[in-house]
Amino acid sequence: MAAVLLVGLAVGVFVASRDFPSGFGNSPGAAFFPRLIVSIIALLAGVLFVWSVVSSENRTYDVSATDAGRFAVPVVLLVVYVALMPILGFIIDTVAFLVVLTLYSGVESYWRSGALAVGLSLALHYAFGEFLHIPLPEGSLVSVARWLPSLPLSGVV
Repeated sequence: MAAVLLVGLAVGVFVASRDFPSGFGNSPGAAFFPRLIVSIIALLAGVLFVWSVVSSENRTYDVSATDAGRFAVPVVLLVVYVALMPILGFIIDTVAFLVVLTLYSGVESYWRSGALAVGLSLALHYAFGEFLHIPLPEGSLVSVARWLPSLPLSGVV
């Protein structure tokens, strides 16, 4: 079943990437990398499907409520993270998400969790927002990114 879902995902990405711009000259264009990745995923899904059909081993798994919870909590946190992104903005939302996720994962120190979250959020902000000039959501409540200094990167990119 998982192999069929993965092939469906690959087909969906192929269809979605048909409107991506083509490259200039000999460059492959924006659709090349996503299509390469989903082609590999589809190939491996095909191998998984053939292996599961040929294999005579019958596999069943019992999923306990605890196991389901271990899966559901990060998924819910990720959905909340994405839903709050336009409201809180990238930096505040990412810090809050990382703090909660690291504490859920077993990090016992609030200080370590907070320092990791702030450091990683700022590093991502500067890498994508300042260096690569990829706009990140600022948030409708407060924009922390406007208070941060710009990096002196003129002429680098």
